[in-house]
Parts: sequence; C-alpha cells; structure tokens
Amino acid sequence: MLDHEKADKACKKIRSSLRRCSNSLWEVEKFEVTNNDSESYNSHEVISGLQGGSVRCVEPGTYTRLIRLPNTTVMSDTPAETSDLFSLAQNARGKVLIAGLGLGIAIDLIMQDKEVEHVTVIEISQEIIDLVGDHFKDKYKDRLTIINADILEWKAPKDAYYDYCWFDIWDNICTDNLKDMTKLKRKYAKKAERKGFWAEVECLRAKRRWG
Repeated sequence: MLDHEKADKACKKIRSSLRRCSNSLWEVEKFEVTNNDSESYNSHEVISGLQGGSVRCVEPGTYTRLIRLPNTTVMSDTPAETSDLFSLAQNARGKVLIAGLGLGIAIDLIMQDKEVEHVTVIEISQEIIDLVGDHFKDKYKDRLTIINADILEWKAPKDAYYDYCWFDIWDNICTDNLKDMTKLKRKYAKKAERKGFWAEVECLRAKRRWG
C-alpha cells in the first residue's frame, strides 16, 4: 500500500518519464499550462465548487496527455487527474484488475508496491495497447497482463479472484457513468474483495445536484 505522500512522489516521477508517441488513432503529447491558463481554469473550477460541483485545479507546468485524434483529450497527467489514483495506490495489493490503460500511469504507480503481485489490464482499444502497452509489458514482464477487450463484456476466468479492481474507462465526469458503475459492481461482486471507480464521488455529486 502506498500512502498519499508516497503516491504523490511516485506520480511526479512517472510524469517526468512519459514520452511522446503516436499512431493513426491516438497520440501522446506534451503540453504546457501557463500561469494565465491555470488562473483562468482554476477560477472556473472554484465557481463550480461554490455551486456544488467538483473542483479540479491545475498548476502551471509541462504535462502529458493522451489524445484521440484529431483533438479529443482522454486523459492527462496533471495533478488534478493523477490524484484520482491515490485511492488505487492505497488499496492495491495482491492481484489487481484495472479497466482502462490510458497513459499507463496507474500501472507504474502500483507496481512500485511490493504487495502487488500481478496486474491484469483490460483495454478496449488495441491501438492504445500498441501505442503504450509494449513498454509496460517489457518493463514488468510476468507481473503484467494486458488484454484487448471491453470490460463491460469481458468475462474473467471462472477461477479468477482479485484483491482490488479499479475501473477507469470514461472520458468525462458524467452521471451516465453511474449506470456502467452499477453494472460493474454487480458483475464483480463475487470476483473482487474491493472495487474503486474513477470520479464516482463527482458523478454522484452531480446526480444529487442535477437529478
């Protein structure tokens, strides 16, 4: 288990190691958040917070993002996003199932914990696997398995049981995501000791606010 401080340090180290790459459908690129960008974005987030929404501030700096071409950002390594992984870092141990490969930050983060024996990643896009998957398979060898499948349809082996499952398959925070979360909770009720979902709290907050 990695505590908040160790997870934060690990994310900073991982952030500096990410490299640019691309294929016909996806691109990993560096981008800059200026002081003006940060102030403008954070002001909007503060207003959202005062209105009952979530607050996800971004500090100035150089970051990395995964883009679905031509220009849809799916995820980035800003602190606002990597902090979402702290609950994963605190709960991951033994055999872990992760839905959604993305930039692979979640893999790098929990693999630093010796209590994590093996990680299985389910990723719906073969193109993302081709883009970043080989790097992590070479790095972690037998401790990592990456499978090209839709987590909502994929069936775990009958004898499989996971100490922790982490689901991060959504591009945006949206109340519609809660339907998938409910389905996955039922599907893995007897397959996992514990489960975590990206931005579940924010989705529930939005549902209470907007209905």
